Amino acid sequence: MAEPLADQVYLPPLEACLKGETVLLSWKLVASALLDPSGHRQSSKAIIDFFNDPLVQSFFTSPSSAFESPNGKTQDRDVFEKKTAAIHVTPTANDKYDINVIKDDAKWLSENASIGLVAALRIVVIEFQSRPTSQLLGPISNQDIASLRAAAGASSTQSSNIIPGLNLTATLDASDIQAEFDKPESRKQRIFQTYLSERRAYAATNDYIFTLMLHEKLPTSPVTDASNTIRKSLLGVFGMSTKQPQNGAVDIPAKTCLALISQYIGLLPESVQHAGQPLEKIVKDKGVANEYLQELWMQTCLTEIMHRLTILFQILDRTSDSFVSDTIAKHWFSLVEDLSFLNQLQGFPRSVADLMVPLQCLVCVNSLKMLNLPRMMAFFEGEIDLDTDNEYMATSSVLEQIHDVLEASIAAGSLYMAPVLFAWVSIVHAMYSSYQDRAEKRDAIQNQKAVENYDSNTQMMPTLGRRNSAGSITTIDKRRYDDFLINKNLDRDFQRLQVLAVVVTDEAHVFDIITALSSYLGPTDSSIFPSSVGSRMRLVFLELLKATYPFVGYKAEPLTALLSVLSGAQGYWDTPRLQDASQNDIISHVLKDPVVLEMYVQQALDRFPYEFVPFLTLCRTLCSSPAFSVGIGYEYILKLLEKTPTLTFTLPDHFTQYYLANEDENANAFQFAEDFPLFTSSSNRRKVTAEEELFTIPAGTYGRFVVDEGKIVRVEYEHSALALLGKRLEVNLAANKYDVALGMLELDETTEIISLLATLIRTEVLRLPEPDGKTTYSSGVAQNILAEASQVLPRTKDIISVVCDTLDVLLDDDREGAGLGAMNACVQFLHAILPICPGRVWSYMARCALLESQSQGGRLARLVGNLELSGVQFELLISTIHLFSDLMDSAMSSSVQRKTEPKANPRQGAPENVWLGVSEKVTAQVTLGICQAAVDFLESSSTWRFATDLDRMILVRDVVPIMDKVICYTFSMDNISDKKALMSALQPAAKFVIDSFLGPAAGSLRVLPLLGTLVAATQGSESTIYARRSQVFREQTLAVLRLVTSLVRVANYSEQSSSTLEDQIFKITPYIARLCARDESLKGPAIELLESLVISAGKTVGEPPSLLGYLGSQSSRSFLQLVSALDRPFNQAEQGNTIWRFFSTIVRNRQQWMANCLLTGKTPRDSRGGAGKASETSSSSVLSSALSKLASLSKLDRSEALSILDFITSAQNYWPWTIFALQKNTSFLTELRGYVRNLKRSSVTAKKDALQACHEARIAAYIAEIFAMQLFHLRQLDQASTFAKELTQDLDYYLRDGVAVSGYNRGLHVNFARNFARQYPSCSLENFKRTLLGPRSLGGDFYYALDYADKILRFDTSWIGPRNTGFRNEMEKANTNLSLVDAQVSLYHAWEFLLLELSTCLPNSEALKKQSLQVAQQCLEANEETQTHEDVFERLAESRVNLALMLVQRVVDSAPSVGDVSQLLSALWATVSSYQAPYAPQNITIYRTLLRLLYVSLRALARSYASTDLGASVREGPSNSVTAATVCQTVLGVLDIVVARGFRTIVSLIHDSEAAVSTGDVVMINAILQACLCIPGMDQSQTQILNILAAHDSVQAAVSLYSWSDKLADQGDPIYGELALLFLLELSTLPLVAEQLACDGLLDHLTSASLATYLRRPNVSPFADSVGLQRCYSIWAKGIVPLLLNILSALGATIAPEVAYVLNQFPNLLQSSVDRFEAPGDNQRRGRRDRAFITALSATEIHSLALITQVLRALRINNARDIPAVEWDSATLLENVDWWIDHRKVLRDRLVALGPRESDWKTMPPSEAEKKRGCESRLEAKIIDQLEAIRVVLNDGLE
Repeated sequence: MAEPLADQVYLPPLEACLKGETVLLSWKLVASALLDPSGHRQSSKAIIDFFNDPLVQSFFTSPSSAFESPNGKTQDRDVFEKKTAAIHVTPTANDKYDINVIKDDAKWLSENASIGLVAALRIVVIEFQSRPTSQLLGPISNQDIASLRAAAGASSTQSSNIIPGLNLTATLDASDIQAEFDKPESRKQRIFQTYLSERRAYAATNDYIFTLMLHEKLPTSPVTDASNTIRKSLLGVFGMSTKQPQNGAVDIPAKTCLALISQYIGLLPESVQHAGQPLEKIVKDKGVANEYLQELWMQTCLTEIMHRLTILFQILDRTSDSFVSDTIAKHWFSLVEDLSFLNQLQGFPRSVADLMVPLQCLVCVNSLKMLNLPRMMAFFEGEIDLDTDNEYMATSSVLEQIHDVLEASIAAGSLYMAPVLFAWVSIVHAMYSSYQDRAEKRDAIQNQKAVENYDSNTQMMPTLGRRNSAGSITTIDKRRYDDFLINKNLDRDFQRLQVLAVVVTDEAHVFDIITALSSYLGPTDSSIFPSSVGSRMRLVFLELLKATYPFVGYKAEPLTALLSVLSGAQGYWDTPRLQDASQNDIISHVLKDPVVLEMYVQQALDRFPYEFVPFLTLCRTLCSSPAFSVGIGYEYILKLLEKTPTLTFTLPDHFTQYYLANEDENANAFQFAEDFPLFTSSSNRRKVTAEEELFTIPAGTYGRFVVDEGKIVRVEYEHSALALLGKRLEVNLAANKYDVALGMLELDETTEIISLLATLIRTEVLRLPEPDGKTTYSSGVAQNILAEASQVLPRTKDIISVVCDTLDVLLDDDREGAGLGAMNACVQFLHAILPICPGRVWSYMARCALLESQSQGGRLARLVGNLELSGVQFELLISTIHLFSDLMDSAMSSSVQRKTEPKANPRQGAPENVWLGVSEKVTAQVTLGICQAAVDFLESSSTWRFATDLDRMILVRDVVPIMDKVICYTFSMDNISDKKALMSALQPAAKFVIDSFLGPAAGSLRVLPLLGTLVAATQGSESTIYARRSQVFREQTLAVLRLVTSLVRVANYSEQSSSTLEDQIFKITPYIARLCARDESLKGPAIELLESLVISAGKTVGEPPSLLGYLGSQSSRSFLQLVSALDRPFNQAEQGNTIWRFFSTIVRNRQQWMANCLLTGKTPRDSRGGAGKASETSSSSVLSSALSKLASLSKLDRSEALSILDFITSAQNYWPWTIFALQKNTSFLTELRGYVRNLKRSSVTAKKDALQACHEARIAAYIAEIFAMQLFHLRQLDQASTFAKELTQDLDYYLRDGVAVSGYNRGLHVNFARNFARQYPSCSLENFKRTLLGPRSLGGDFYYALDYADKILRFDTSWIGPRNTGFRNEMEKANTNLSLVDAQVSLYHAWEFLLLELSTCLPNSEALKKQSLQVAQQCLEANEETQTHEDVFERLAESRVNLALMLVQRVVDSAPSVGDVSQLLSALWATVSSYQAPYAPQNITIYRTLLRLLYVSLRALARSYASTDLGASVREGPSNSVTAATVCQTVLGVLDIVVARGFRTIVSLIHDSEAAVSTGDVVMINAILQACLCIPGMDQSQTQILNILAAHDSVQAAVSLYSWSDKLADQGDPIYGELALLFLLELSTLPLVAEQLACDGLLDHLTSASLATYLRRPNVSPFADSVGLQRCYSIWAKGIVPLLLNILSALGATIAPEVAYVLNQFPNLLQSSVDRFEAPGDNQRRGRRDRAFITALSATEIHSLALITQVLRALRINNARDIPAVEWDSATLLENVDWWIDHRKVLRDRLVALGPRESDWKTMPPSEAEKKRGCESRLEAKIIDQLEAIRVVLNDGLE
């Protein structure tokens, strides 16, 4: 044995366990993992390492060593001291543990339990780690009872009656319970209780591994790679090997078997002794000897006995080829004598009483295996001999002991030993026969010798010779068992043996005992043992029946026992699927056993159909396993039914047309003299049609009278029994039409016929494997069975219609309880044929009276309406529910097939359409009726009285999933509001279910069974037996959890109010939390329910209900401690991800108190009582656990990493203070940076593993989001620069893959959609799109519901395709690809967030600026590459453009290099020019953003040129070939496409009222035009610009827009007039263009347009009362005046007369411009309020007018005749300007900002130079500049 200290698996380092870093793998966890039905937990590394550990393996080879007494061993104490030494564990007490208390508890347990200190230490640590579980499963508090009472609406009900059938009591408040829990006495009781639990689990684990080794699979789990690994390892430890590796059969050496048998028998006496002792005599501390622990003590001892007996049986079962030794037999039957108390267990508590039957079964079958009856019979028949002298048969004293023990057992009332005594009677009878035979032979020989001696006068002398075999008739030697016969007076007194036989059969009713025990050994929900072990046990009984058949013969009692042995009480619904069935079960054995077939099957056949039921029942039982291959045994049964050789019946008294035959043989034989029809038409009814088969026995057929009296005959008439049975069923429906020689069928006979047909078909359906739904079923054999049964029926009928008519007749029978068994059989038949004839079943259900419909009420409610359900009623109810459930599955899976015509196969002809006649209306009607019935059943389940609690659990388990299915099927995929939705037929049913629980009329009675199931599940007791019953318990709880979760989710998804249900569920959350502690398999679904509850509550208006508040302080603490352990020690990613998702949901949905607990590790009470800050994070918090896990991110499972990162980002986003906790964990941030730094390019990874690329992208997105949030908060503290600089070194992955969502495989999706539509024209790919009903994860089931598609489309062979290349593979690829796209989109958004934060934190980083421009260019290039118009990509394209815009805006002010901006401009221009209809509604939004980006880029280019040598090339590197000429051409392209054509397009669209254009579009065109003209060198391209404008007629468009602006005014605002003039103003800055404008008569248009009329009005000013007059002033000041100045500058004297003329057309505006600057001291015209204020626009206006008037004045000197004078008082203006310049304070008071930009200038401080000039704001400085310029211009003019 390995030294425990060195073993890190069985007992890991103590400190890690006590700190919660390591979860110790207890025997209880190991046993639960081995029983995991899914097999997932067995596959965990922890379990595999555990079973490969040498120390653990030694506990299996020495099964008493795990808890053995130290017996003064110093090694144990030394190891204990080393484990608890200060070097290994902190010696001082802390807030988590006190090592001294741990040590004292271990010593206390070692002393009281008599186990080693190390074993005791392990148990103490297990108890320490399981305290949250213990608290959750502890007593119920008064507060919990009050919450339950409120949830159930039973405010005035006693606590014991809140939930029907559940007795809940509470006497203490939660605080009192906690105080009691913390007491040292309670802790010691829990430690002892843990010790007992570990012993039970250890014994169970031993049992399970022997089942694994000897039967190749664990009790309730499928075969997995992990189980094979564990099995191989353990087989090697035990010295066993597999005979044939391909089938896994085990070869156990005889020596090993003998050692194991002796070992396990040696363990039993002590357990038996302890079971009968009171606990107070075992322990020294009487404080633990209470009633509850006494019960647990007895349960533990009996459980150990039971598991060891099970192991013993499995070993004995492998030693049938030898007798056990006399020592083993002696010890065993001594033990049997000691176990005589088993009958008394019935009166004990249930946990003990439940062990009675298992122990009785085991004692019985083990005793039979000890006797080894088959070998014994072979021995007496001379087939074998004794191998050794120490076999128990050779020891007389052992035989006497066996005899006495068995006699005493029966006398003491231990009837379960009757089969053993029955076998013993057979053995003793054989002994007696052998003895008598030998005695007779000996006497005969002696007589002969005496005669010979007399004749020869010689004396007979004994001779020595070879001893003959025991079975030889010449053997006369004395046998060792002779002494036993003599001592027991059985050598002469045969009557004593007969008395024993009579006692066994008549008094002990041995066959009833066999029947009863066998009923617990089958594959049923009430079975005790695994199917493989139970089948072997039933084989023992079968051997007993075979051996005793010569004594009892073919009788009802042994036949009944045989049927029970064969079936194990297995019913129709217990028939296992092929993958669950065993090839070596008892059915396969019997079908290969000619003795059993001859003894029973042939005998039953010889009596059929006179004795009707036995033969059919045998056939049904023998055909009820799909595991056996089609071979001799199966064909034997099926051929008997298809070609039955004989017919036994009673000849009618009136029939005399036969004569005796072969009278000399005295065989009672006869021969028919004429044809004898079994069916004759009633003479007064009708004639038989020619084609109707009446089963006529032809003349000349031989028969035999079976009995001497009466006319019971067996006729040699070969016929099809199936056809005959079908005919008899049909005749039974028309009794008055036929005279039946065989008589009419009784109800039980009808039941048996239909059950046989149902079982035959069901077995065939289950025969083919469908482990993953990927194989299609070929219904050939099943169809043949139906055809055979329909063979002789009229053409208008078949067996299906006959059974349906039978059910209708039974339903119409008003007699209470009549024919319920037959109805049950009919329902099972309908269920059996559903996969092969679904259309027939659906059509029948649409008119069947079972279901409620519009025309009739459902009869089922009447049939099962009693308060107390009988066994038959319950069976009918369960059968109906099973049928309903499969119908619901059928409705879903056939949603496409129903609408698809079968495709003809040229070789096979046109296939039959099995869905013919089933419309969507029929489907909707039937499914609605099913859901109505299911809701009624659930509602009634709280008032029904069941025979057992198991029946109630089975009902809930079976009925609840129907409602859950209809919700999930309807809402999990497709748009259900669409009439073409696949599941539209299920919508009425789903709506009914939802309204039943969520509607305003939903009462508490419907919810009560759901609440009751969840609450009752918390009260279950721990048990290692009845695995199937425990599975039913788990399944019914899981079903309810899933239904409630679906209800909450669908209410949330469909935005339907679920406040009542939510309130009820919130009130029972303490019980839901308990479920997480009750069973590992319940933890995930319970947490998913809480998650959906929190999400739904988080969407309510106002404060959501507090989960922490409903749980209570103590329960919440324990619950969080429990779930914070995640799935340790198994570390299954799926379970862990569920818990992490729950944590993320908590922090995202306004559950502030619970979130605070997760993030800080403290409850509100802890925070109030502690000395630290409430927001400080403890090392035990979930947040700390997440950070420590992410510190090794690269080693984590990728799905787990995603879940943890989601939690971290959620915490950052919703609870900003957590940022500081993250900053303290530098290893976490370093690991994140390292992970991203080492990522490869996504496209490279995707080629090898698309899912890995998807996960990496999503993880990188989370990391980017974490970094961005870190930077954001650090920036608030002015501490971001260091971290930001470090991050810039790790951005390669983001720079490569952050922007381009390159994963989208357009060809894959286009081809898949096209091919899918061609193959399945009745549906579309969008029908399989997943909804947001439940969470979904990245991978092969992400976007399209692959799991549902598997079920719906598996009817078509193309779905799977050859070598898995069909549509399924394509859908999986599409899902994976869309997962990658989704991950890359998330990566883009996170990278966007991070990059913007980096650019904010490092505004002067040249490298980052370069990277920003690079990313902006990538954004544009990525948009160019996108070739799909999916909404997600359109939104992504807009987002990319916005990002590029923001990045360029941040870089533009820093004068980036010309090369970088030029490259960006080229990429941008390629994108912009690709839009053919930019102002179309679908493009205009993104195009506007692109224009803004274009404007910013042009401005950036202009700034770059300002600091660059204009004559040089802008080439900055070998990869940059953008020249100045290229830039110029790009700008001209912008002027052509964006400006000229764009302006023309906008002007034309402005007149369209439905167009999406706005004034902002014209503003942007003007801005881009201005930016383009600012590019150096554009003045050299005036001719090209003129040609561009002429090509698009842009000038005329602008003039037209100006002319129409008064008509296009929005609420009186002619803004388009201003925008049109601003467009022309920008163009007029180019002299050639200005000249062209003048030539085109622009000035004439200015004065002749209707807008000019408004301009001439006297009240046009910036402060006019109407917005229109204000706009007119803007048109004048911003447009006309500067435009005139530009044109005058370009053309000079040529255009001067027209300019002067235009100015003189607006005298009011000229005068107002001067009056507006009138000094405040001048009161000449002081009434006008606008003169008191100065604006920047007014200053610009007079500046331009000053320039124009001065130029005109200068030109008039030489041409006064042509150039008229302009009436503008420049002298007065000059005086006023001087006054304003000199009176700054008054100027500041009168400054008015027009628009947001001027408002910013007014608040912006001036530059240093401006300050020296006395300015106090930028706006003041700008106006002073203007005024000084005006003064200069006017002074020059005056001079």
